[in-house]
Amino acid sequence: MKRKAIILDYMREKRWPYLLGFALLSISCLMQLLIPDILGRFTDLLEQSRLTLEDAGTYALWLLAVAVGVALFRSMGRIYLYRLSRMLEMRIRNNLFSHWEKLSAQYFNNQRIGDLMSHAISDVSVIREVTMNGIFNIMEALVLITFTVVTMVSAVNGWLTLLTMLPLPLLSILAYRFNKRIQQQSSDMQIAVSNMTSRVQEFIAGIRVVKAFVQEKAERKHFTRDNQYAVEMNRRFVRSNSLFGALSTGIVGLSFLISVVLGGVLVLNGTITLGEFVAFNTYLSLIMGPIENLGKVVNQVQRGIASEKRLLSILETEPEVVDDIAAKPDIGQLEGRIDIRNLTFHYPEAKEPSLKNINLTVPRGTSLAIVGRVGSGKSTLVHLLVRLYNPPQGTVFIDGHDIHEIPLRTLRGQIGIVPQDQFLFSTTIRDNISFDPNPYTENEVEDAAKLAQVYENIAEFPNRFDTALGERGISLSGGQRQRVSIARALIKKPSILIFDDSLSAVDTITEDLILEGLNSVMNDRTTIIIGHRISSVKSADQIVVLEEGAIAERGTHEELLQLQGLYADLYHKQMLDEEAERFPEPSDGSEIRAAERDIAAAGEQLAGTKPAVPLSRPQVLRGGANG
Repeated sequence: MKRKAIILDYMREKRWPYLLGFALLSISCLMQLLIPDILGRFTDLLEQSRLTLEDAGTYALWLLAVAVGVALFRSMGRIYLYRLSRMLEMRIRNNLFSHWEKLSAQYFNNQRIGDLMSHAISDVSVIREVTMNGIFNIMEALVLITFTVVTMVSAVNGWLTLLTMLPLPLLSILAYRFNKRIQQQSSDMQIAVSNMTSRVQEFIAGIRVVKAFVQEKAERKHFTRDNQYAVEMNRRFVRSNSLFGALSTGIVGLSFLISVVLGGVLVLNGTITLGEFVAFNTYLSLIMGPIENLGKVVNQVQRGIASEKRLLSILETEPEVVDDIAAKPDIGQLEGRIDIRNLTFHYPEAKEPSLKNINLTVPRGTSLAIVGRVGSGKSTLVHLLVRLYNPPQGTVFIDGHDIHEIPLRTLRGQIGIVPQDQFLFSTTIRDNISFDPNPYTENEVEDAAKLAQVYENIAEFPNRFDTALGERGISLSGGQRQRVSIARALIKKPSILIFDDSLSAVDTITEDLILEGLNSVMNDRTTIIIGHRISSVKSADQIVVLEEGAIAERGTHEELLQLQGLYADLYHKQMLDEEAERFPEPSDGSEIRAAERDIAAAGEQLAGTKPAVPLSRPQVLRGGANG
């Protein structure tokens, strides 16, 4: 749904509350008009020497009563209008957050976190200021200027009023000339703040990398550059704003000059009284404040327009992944059978397909393992199963239903996925494991932790499951974060379990324990395991090997070894790596040289001569050529 405006749409919706605030403010403005009249009458009595002590007390009480009334109604109107602005601010942030939740993963791949934070904080605050101070000043100026000018014409002198008001239209011309400049500079200033926010966010997120590579000086230089750019954009805006304010003040001063000079002449000529002259200048001083504020309002409105455009560009972005028109709300519990038929998938920005002609069947309650090189399309296949991206129609089926026919809430609610990045929220361990709309009991949380082999680690913490984690769960080790992520998926008891390389950060012993604990969970659930270790996938009912987005091999562990293909090569390499870990090569050659000398000495004793060819290093490590 396209939105033409944010502020105007809100004001139309809340027109009656705004009218009430306008009425309260109007009463305050009308009461202010009594002050010049009281001062004028007081001055005339004083000039004519007819002012008594009783009169002075009466006028003082009138001024006090008017001041109290003005303060009361002005405060009520301000509070009421400001409350509406705060409600708008809350609504925009809620709508923005809700809309972000609907957008697909592809949108966030192309956005910087700092920019998004700037939209949610800075841009929304600018909108609030426009609807708060901006609308208040506009309403006050509209009422006060209109009624004051009418009063000045009718109660004092029409020609004096006309001549005094002549310079004021120049303010409109001035505002028009500064319009585009201030709007562009405001937009540039907001972009500069976004860039600086992004720089700070990336620095904080990558602080360990920065320190590990001794890049503090370089990062400080980058931040200084962004900070200086933000300062320069603010300076440009302040210069334009100050120039506009100075010229506005000069125009207002010109009106006062005309009022004093011409008004003084009219008093000397007897055209107006001294009291009327005082009242006229008091009227003029009442409207000069609102007129000057109009200049500030112009700047606020231009900033608001720039911020509103940025927010609308987000709110008008259509989510790519939504419930399809063909979705069937009556689809309930999923059993877990997966069929993939002739699946070819392109990422929006990619020229080549990430998956090519994939055909797979995973019966309910069985396990599928996916292996392959980095970039072969393993995670892409999983992302399509949970519809983080949309697969083509008629290619992915669950329980015989095209995945587009299954409502997103049903689909994702019955798939438990352990992603690669092991993201944890900065809350307690309990909240991270029970991260689901459904409430879980203490026993369910503990059982999930035991299945994931992380219960004993949690039990060692002083606050156990109530231990608060740092940003992204940084207070836990990589293996602990991975196992808490596994527990978070297991507690849902989903129909389909997906492990996206989720055992890479644990040792082989813990991996065996986790897999053993998962056996009971996996028996009646469809399970997909993506992994690089053969040990974590060899027990799967079927294994597929992806190569450049296509299925290169498929079968069981034994069948794939017999093929002597990619899977067998990966298996043998891992076996060699494990052997190398068990028999590590010495860090220097002293042990090898000592062993060579010992073997050579033994050869001399047995054969009476030195060996013609020294033993090679592999022979020494293995106890000789035949050892």
